[in-house]
Amino acid sequence: MVSGRSAAIAVVGAATVLLVARLIMGGQKKPARCVFCHPLNGVVYEDDDFIAFHDIKPDAELHILVIPRAHYGTIRELTATELPTIKRMHEIGQRLLDERGYAGDKARFGFHRPPFNSIHHLHLHCLGLPFRSRRAAIPFPENGSAWFMPAQQLIDSLAVA
Repeated sequence: MVSGRSAAIAVVGAATVLLVARLIMGGQKKPARCVFCHPLNGVVYEDDDFIAFHDIKPDAELHILVIPRAHYGTIRELTATELPTIKRMHEIGQRLLDERGYAGDKARFGFHRPPFNSIHHLHLHCLGLPFRSRRAAIPFPENGSAWFMPAQQLIDSLAVA
């Protein structure tokens, strides 16, 4: 059982982490020019609605980002209406990783939760494991965290919304 003091310390610690993240990420308002709206390098897939490209700072052996062409900010802005968009992003990511030999436990898919996202344009991280280092694995825990939501978890939460 958690004592009153321990609980208070945990709450203060969590609040401090969120405050620092908000300061670092600058509030995550939509930028005047979004770098993801027109990616220039490393495109591996595109259609009328989605683009996929290599992350410029890969954390895993293979690190692809899938984005919708339409500008959505973050997962907090999504409703059940966007469920088909999220499912399609996940399907594209799975296919891209499968084609490159990363399936099952060698693949991880998910979204960063605000304020822990570095770009204010919805993007799915598609990771072909292993990670490049133990530090690189921290932002992408398999079962999710306060800063990362696995794609299937987001799909399930939108499906019941």
